[in-house]
Amino acid sequence: QGKNAVWVGVEWVSEPHSREEIVALANYLDEHQIRYIFVFVSYPQADGNFASSFAYASRFTQTLKETQSELTVLAWIGLPLQQPQGPIWGYVDLSSEVVRHKVVALSTYLVRLAGFDGVHLDPEPVPSGDANLLALLEEINPAIGPKATLSVAARRIWPVFSDLPWPLVDRIAWRPSYYRKIAERVDQIAVMTYDSGLPTPWLYRQFVCFEVIELSRALDGTGVELLIGIPTSEERTRTHQPWSENIVSGLRGVLDGLNDAQTRPEVISGIALYPYWEMDEQEWKAYASLWLANESE
Repeated sequence: QGKNAVWVGVEWVSEPHSREEIVALANYLDEHQIRYIFVFVSYPQADGNFASSFAYASRFTQTLKETQSELTVLAWIGLPLQQPQGPIWGYVDLSSEVVRHKVVALSTYLVRLAGFDGVHLDPEPVPSGDANLLALLEEINPAIGPKATLSVAARRIWPVFSDLPWPLVDRIAWRPSYYRKIAERVDQIAVMTYDSGLPTPWLYRQFVCFEVIELSRALDGTGVELLIGIPTSEERTRTHQPWSENIVSGLRGVLDGLNDAQTRPEVISGIALYPYWEMDEQEWKAYASLWLANESE
């Protein structure tokens, strides 16, 4: 549908950039049919307060939209959550009304005073069925207003016998029923299909294909915009191997899914590339040949 997105780094709003640099970015994204730009703005620090890392946000958003009015610029807010089980690696406890209020207050400021068209929340990890995230979304919506876009980064879907209480499933994937509850409260969902831990491009392609099929079926009729996250990261971790999870295997998986007879293709709005700062010329060419060429057909 030509509604593609990209995640960009905090340096665009934490450091001064010339008008020419911002104009060049806006034009480049427009040439590549990027309509949503998720700009990392902040995250909660150990003391519970958000880092002041967006001093140049207003100038950035204003210049972007003056250059390409079709761009929707969303403030990407990182929310590293406390884990109910296992080691605690984040500071955010969404069960706290005080914490949720801080997130709502920042979201409101970024939309009303910093010029963003909405917010893109990245809460991790969120187990399936989590009521605290639902409460946060319900509180943000009226605060930022009906014209602002509320977007959320989401986990993989678990559709196999989803009503059965499989051990540990809710900690690694969201059930279709939870996806629909999220869709009732947001305008847009960007699914992080990476960090699968799969060792080969073929397996990862099959995984993405499966996700596209099942996500489209789960969210059919909800009206939410659905973006499929595609990895471009070169970082090697326990769950991400760049030779298997990459833009080529990911895009081929999306196309396989869209061409499957079980899929509801109209539910898929586009893809989201992560991250912009690691994409090179070859990856942009792969994106153009595999994805944009298919969009125009």
